[in-house]
Amino acid sequence: MARRQNTHQKTPENEKAILDAVLSLAVEAGYEGTTMADVARVSGLPVGSVYWHFENKEKLFSALLDYCFEFWRDAHAGQTQRELLHSFIADSSASPSSPKDNRDALRLIGPTFALEKRLEDNEARQKYLQIRKQMFDTALAQVGGEFPEEALEADPDFAAKIVAFSRALTEGTYVSVSAGDDVDFGGLADLSTLAIELLTEHYAKLGAEKRAAGNRSEVDE
Repeated sequence: MARRQNTHQKTPENEKAILDAVLSLAVEAGYEGTTMADVARVSGLPVGSVYWHFENKEKLFSALLDYCFEFWRDAHAGQTQRELLHSFIADSSASPSSPKDNRDALRLIGPTFALEKRLEDNEARQKYLQIRKQMFDTALAQVGGEFPEEALEADPDFAAKIVAFSRALTEGTYVSVSAGDDVDFGGLADLSTLAIELLTEHYAKLGAEKRAAGNRSEVDE
């Protein structure tokens, strides 16, 4: 008896249609509220085709996060620390249900995986935490060289702490927007960048004083 041919085709076009569909659904319904059947309906593909490309919802969301991380990385390439923080807060302050582009999935969908402890063993949650670390490493590699040598002499971990501080501000902005806080987020972005500039000046001063003290000690010897 002849074997039945599989009618589902695994193509880049179909995969993109599925990922775009799950993105449009997830920003409204979240991970829990998005079903494979809904993804099939929005993508215009049979539900069997969705499962043919992605075995289950965890793998589908994992692929979505990878897909959107590429957009995020390309969108922020070459930005300075000030530009990164401004754009991060601006992205986070946009409407939670109105993504500007595909990179927004990381701020709209990702925090759910970080906060929901019951999803601890979920493959998509593990993917988000991995990508969150990649985002940190990417930002640190990009802006770490901007800080004065004196600031790094005062604290060798200063650059990493500033990037972590920026991430905390960004994630806090997302929570504030989601809670409906009446905040001038543009002003908050300006205040945040000013705070980082003042911290940098402070640590640079400490480093310069430390260096000067070391030079005096050498002279005394």
